[in-house]
Amino acid sequence: MKQSHPTVPELSRPLMVDKISAGGVEEIIIATSQECKALAERFGLLEISSLRAELNVDHVRAGRLISVAGRFEADVVQQCVVTLEPVVSHIKEDIKMLYAPHEAKEVGTAASAIMHCDAMDDDVPEPIENGIIDLGELVSQQLAVSLDPYPRIPGAELPQAGVVDGGGDIASLNPFLRLKNMKEKLKK
Repeated sequence: MKQSHPTVPELSRPLMVDKISAGGVEEIIIATSQECKALAERFGLLEISSLRAELNVDHVRAGRLISVAGRFEADVVQQCVVTLEPVVSHIKEDIKMLYAPHEAKEVGTAASAIMHCDAMDDDVPEPIENGIIDLGELVSQQLAVSLDPYPRIPGAELPQAGVVDGGGDIASLNPFLRLKNMKEKLKK
């Protein structure tokens, strides 16, 4: 039987929770060129030329939760969804995440750490695994959700309704346009 080994993230900066002193700790993360290259491959980017984060990690809610707050910046190159040309962008985003001991999620009523989160609070804590928070993976995930899902170079536009390359009608490719056309024909 094959044993599976946990995958090490491309950008890993583990922080032992018991090392967080009263008043918190400041962490600065600067990705190496190898880490940037691995993250670019993971996220399907042409390049990540820089990735930097400044984070404050502190105990909150009477020490029951750990808060990670700060900011990251990245310079990335994506592929234009229309022309396939490189699209260079600078991303600057805030990071805000709560963590609770993993054991707290497993105890009956979601435990006191999670129980004290407001019902309308969007910040549901992530579990702390084995007493460690991987700040590098947190920054990586925040970068992933901050990427433009449809990057375009300035002026690049998708073909409008009508003839597309190859002489076909774009409506024949789009089922919603086909339904709209059928509906209009029925009205006549």
